[in-house]
Amino acid sequence: MKNLMTAILLSIASLPAAAQKVDLDKFTFTANYRVLPREPLDSSYHTYQVAIKASPTMRPNIREGELAQLVNIPGWKRLTERAHILVQARLEDVVIEKTELQQRDEVLKDKNGKETGRRTWYFQMITYTFAAQATVVDYKGVLISTIPLANRGYKQTYKGAEFSTATEANIDYKYGQMVTLNLIMRQMVSSALNNLSNILSSNYGYLETTVNDYLWILNSRKHPENDKYHQAWLQFKQAMFTMSAEEPLDNVREMMQPVISYLNKIKKQYRSTSKTDRKMRYASFYNLAKIYYYLDDPDNALAEAAALQVNDFDDKDGRRLEAAATDLKYQLKQSQMHSRHFAIRVEDFTGPYDMVSSSMY
Repeated sequence: MKNLMTAILLSIASLPAAAQKVDLDKFTFTANYRVLPREPLDSSYHTYQVAIKASPTMRPNIREGELAQLVNIPGWKRLTERAHILVQARLEDVVIEKTELQQRDEVLKDKNGKETGRRTWYFQMITYTFAAQATVVDYKGVLISTIPLANRGYKQTYKGAEFSTATEANIDYKYGQMVTLNLIMRQMVSSALNNLSNILSSNYGYLETTVNDYLWILNSRKHPENDKYHQAWLQFKQAMFTMSAEEPLDNVREMMQPVISYLNKIKKQYRSTSKTDRKMRYASFYNLAKIYYYLDDPDNALAEAAALQVNDFDDKDGRRLEAAATDLKYQLKQSQMHSRHFAIRVEDFTGPYDMVSSSMY
């Protein structure tokens, strides 16, 4: 019996480290970079101007010059004239299609929730349409795009103030019709121009963004790799802390090398088909794919995402990471950029008619 127990103990002691419990937890971090344009223009284009053209009936109630200031393209310089591109928005009338007196019944209850009565409120429901569109033309007169902002096929509604009698609701609308119309008009114009800014930013801009994300970190105290894994996590966090959309990634890449080396070592060390080993490899593949993605290295990110899927442990994550890396690769290629991290000196940009040419870098 003694020999048998000794053999069992020796057998347990000889089990590989992979048999240790493997708990993976999400550890969050932030990343700062530029969102590259979805429809990049000529790389020499860096300036824009905005013109707002409102319908005659709208002009007395809006200031076209002030509205133009609401339209922005991040990473570009606004000029009042002679810019590389002209963004012109045309705002049509708000048309009231119909008004309808409606009512809302309110159930009155006591403190115990028992119904004690009902109250009826009356209001005007206004149905209206609005139309707006924008065009983007370069200084050579070439039409770059037409952007629909609102169309009359979409009927919208506005609920007027509530009153205790139908007469009050009708009188309020009758004598406050112009006030209501102006309010609707301002809402529509603001929404259209905000939509325009978002489209221009997405298509042509270089918006700086900070995102929250996470890695899968080993969090099992008794696992032999736990302390080393947490040390790698701290190194990763320090590297990401130095990341800036305004600065090249050289320093971040250098700081990240020990982390990459460690995760590659884990992949080789835990290579059996056991679930615990596959979990360890899963974390390494997943984390490396994320690291390469934020280092603007989509090719290596794709390789890690593919390996994660072959690893056969939550391959859905592999497909998501693969899609993200593929999209990044496409963005970099179509923008003719090698990175999402670079300085933009907007103050140095000049229009196409200036003698001194400008450069983004």
